[in-house]
Amino acid sequence: MSGSDLFLLAVNLTRRCNLACSHCYMDADTRQGGGSDELCTDEVGQLLNEIAARSNETMVVLTGGEPLLRRDLEQLVAHGSGLGLSMVIGTNGVLLNEDRVTTLKQAGVMGIGISLDSLDPQSHDTFRGCPGSWDKTLAGMDHCRKHNLPFQVHFSVTEQNAHEVESMIDFAKAVGAHVLNIFFLVCTGRGESMSDITPARYEQVLSQLVQAQEQTTDLIVRARCAPHFKRVAYQANPESTMTRAQGYEGGGCLAGIHYCRITPEGGVTACPYIPDEAGSIREHAFWDIWDQTPTFELLRHPELQGKCGKCEFQKLCGGCRARSLAMGGTLMDADPWCGHYPSGRPVIEPLSDNPDTLVIWSPEAEQRLSRVPGFLRKMVRKRAESYVRELGESVITTEHMATLAAKRFGDEFPGNRPASMQDTPTDQSAEFSSSGLAWTKEARAYLDELPGFLREGVFAVAENVARSEGRLEVNIKLLQRLEEEDTPGRKLPWESDAEALLTNSLADRPPQVLMFVQPTMEAAAEREAKRRDAIVVSVEDVEKIVQTGVAGVEWEHDALKRVESAPDFVRAGIKKAAEFGARREGLACITSEDLTRFRNQAMMKAVRRMKGFGMRELNFDAFAIARERVPRLKQNVQAEKRFAEIRHYVESKQDPDGGGLGLLDREMLEKMKTELEQ
Repeated sequence: MSGSDLFLLAVNLTRRCNLACSHCYMDADTRQGGGSDELCTDEVGQLLNEIAARSNETMVVLTGGEPLLRRDLEQLVAHGSGLGLSMVIGTNGVLLNEDRVTTLKQAGVMGIGISLDSLDPQSHDTFRGCPGSWDKTLAGMDHCRKHNLPFQVHFSVTEQNAHEVESMIDFAKAVGAHVLNIFFLVCTGRGESMSDITPARYEQVLSQLVQAQEQTTDLIVRARCAPHFKRVAYQANPESTMTRAQGYEGGGCLAGIHYCRITPEGGVTACPYIPDEAGSIREHAFWDIWDQTPTFELLRHPELQGKCGKCEFQKLCGGCRARSLAMGGTLMDADPWCGHYPSGRPVIEPLSDNPDTLVIWSPEAEQRLSRVPGFLRKMVRKRAESYVRELGESVITTEHMATLAAKRFGDEFPGNRPASMQDTPTDQSAEFSSSGLAWTKEARAYLDELPGFLREGVFAVAENVARSEGRLEVNIKLLQRLEEEDTPGRKLPWESDAEALLTNSLADRPPQVLMFVQPTMEAAAEREAKRRDAIVVSVEDVEKIVQTGVAGVEWEHDALKRVESAPDFVRAGIKKAAEFGARREGLACITSEDLTRFRNQAMMKAVRRMKGFGMRELNFDAFAIARERVPRLKQNVQAEKRFAEIRHYVESKQDPDGGGLGLLDREMLEKMKTELEQ
């Protein structure tokens, strides 16, 4: 990993805000003011394009002012998510109503950071400059929790609320936050007139946070704008995983090294509290500014002055550069808010990244890596190898991968399973998600073995596909099929118009679904090009798969009419199953005969399952028997409803020889009965 890889990019979308917070570094204007020179949608989109072109490992935080005042926020989130970037939002939460949570989640936002500065409503409202903001902020958290949108609590600590730190930790757990970020004020912007927390209180709070994080397993507690956190953690326990000496990436100051921010007008600064702009994205390419700015280079290779330059923790901590600047010094002066005095001992060296160190993969880890979708595999491989090098080891195991997933992506998905599968009744073979779908034991195990950052996406895709196909469960075969359909990488050149048409046709797809659907659509378009002996994918190829919606498989008119005549509750499932069967057999067009064959294969498979339950007659006792034998069907309301719909439909038909798709011809019925009787 490069010493200047961009981990985190903050984009201040606007100076407008609906609050008037005492500590705001932006000195944000009110809702009615400012905004005339803000970056437009296209400019922010182009920035995201630049970031993704070099790395999709960057997390982008859209903030403000108040970002929810931007009407194009969902559009920007969807654009970044579609590029593979991790998009999150930092907000005061007041405008975070249920509709906004829903649209942001649909756009692909990975998480929300919500600011709360006191557990006392009056104190919070006074600090935020708006009566009633406390109640609305907590309502925003409720909406996120209701819709399984991960959120963090952001708490800015001052002398007035420092006594609430322990209570805030308990509160963050209680409301279902994944992370509690404790921000330490740097006196800039509107906060310049405020009195900062004292150095002694600063030290006390950091010690509290180190202890809390060591003792807390269900909440990540982090100090922000407080690089001393690493020094305090090391002093408490030199072997702590919270120190860079033991390989932990977070905790210290990343300004200009792995982090920067963009102002609403396009200026690039090392952090929000360092006001000097290194350049403007309206005048120069972002990566040119990032790679070549003297200020950033100085922060990456600091020559610290004063006691910071003599301190044994200068490489683990380094002090806050913005605070020394804000207090009238230079970027390299000693941090005036650090209470530690150098001991004269040797400088503590962090673990170095040495890409020349040979790292090999155990067979089990390699197998687990192979389950990661191809377009993400390179990123996961790189991170795992870097992590194991930092540990001074040479063999990557599945334990390393599990630990790395929890550390790197714990912010968004700290549990072993998606939130929508937690706290649900389980038995030995199935577990129900909040949507009512059953997950088999094998499917759950598959999901648990995925890296943490993939679980939520795979979970969403699997449930989406299962519901669209009329399934009552997610099983291992469905997950394996999704994996097989993910064939990343194009084999043919694409015309720009064809590229644009595909992008537009997929614009309304949720990002979690898009990452599986797009490769399939691309492969289908290339098959269409090959069918006409072309070597370039054109608009007509994309039009064909978009219009038919069958990923390169056509339908004979009579076969499609049969599908359209099927009951609503099975129509989508029949269509999807037939298209999958056709792709598996390499068929270019599904005929009525193919549809009958696929149907009969499915029915005989169902009969064999009935036979396994001990049934010897073809009747509606099948569901009652299956419910007793199959734990995932017990108390499954969705399954009960589906069976009732099927029974009502069949019993409403007087002619069993009707030939419709919903009923079977007499020959097939006899074949099924014979199979049961044997």
